[in-house]
Amino acid sequence: MNIIARWQLVCIWSAVISCGVALYAQEETQQRVVVSAESEEAEHDQFTELGEYAQPAWAERSRFSSTTSVYVLSPYEMFVGNIWEAIFRRHGKTLHDLTQEVDFGLPHRFEVGVENELGLVGSDAHETSVTAEARYAFANWNAIPLNPAISAEYIFGVGKSVKDTESDKDLRRQPNAVAVRLLLGQNFGDHFGYGLNVGLQQDVSRDSGREFEISQSVAYGAMKGKLEFGAEMRYVHNTLQRNPIDRDELVTGPTIGWKPTRQLRISLAPLFGCTGDSPRVASFVLVSYEFGGAEAVVTPISGNR
Repeated sequence: MNIIARWQLVCIWSAVISCGVALYAQEETQQRVVVSAESEEAEHDQFTELGEYAQPAWAERSRFSSTTSVYVLSPYEMFVGNIWEAIFRRHGKTLHDLTQEVDFGLPHRFEVGVENELGLVGSDAHETSVTAEARYAFANWNAIPLNPAISAEYIFGVGKSVKDTESDKDLRRQPNAVAVRLLLGQNFGDHFGYGLNVGLQQDVSRDSGREFEISQSVAYGAMKGKLEFGAEMRYVHNTLQRNPIDRDELVTGPTIGWKPTRQLRISLAPLFGCTGDSPRVASFVLVSYEFGGAEAVVTPISGNR
């Protein structure tokens, strides 16, 4: 990827984020509210504070963990996340996968989002894919057990993928694909959160590969939710037309999250491979920021002002 292409990508991504921020700012103006997060920071607990659909704040952030998503955002809330996955293979160079994500909550329990994925092998960077997602939750939180939501994605392959390669010289172009996921989540008491995803991805061009994935996470909130301790796992069964042998990857390990402010969250998850097809370690770093929703404290302005 040359310098001009990289700068074009940065400009496009910045424009997407700017549009989302502008939409959110417009909605804030229309509602005539004042954000006073600093004065109420001590009262915030992401495991007990509720969003528009009665969901706790941890279930409102679009991504519960690096591998698991839960429920939907509140209306007009925006989630911006960056996920870095370092894949330490049993043989060969370490691979890096960087995903930038922007999600926007809509009324009636809908959510839309876009993701951009970059892959790095050594000093070579490859623009991999752009994904458009639509998500819908079937009911308000706790109205249905495990609070199901459905996610549908279309993946536009725009470059080479590093995830399915077996050697540094065997990079293949990411095919276009469709993906459907069932998102489940539940809180247990005031301190525990649980998420489970079951997904199927089908290529619609080139190799006609198929990918079945199960991921789940559990977290315990301490210090009023500012710190999270838990565990997560991801299982992927990958079928490629060009490879007669299916691949089964299973990684699992601990995760820790920290919220220095209401909106900002940082998490780390070193997941260890449990099968011969798995990497030795898949290490995730997630940095996210939220605008609005249960993460913002709002106070109506008096009508006389």
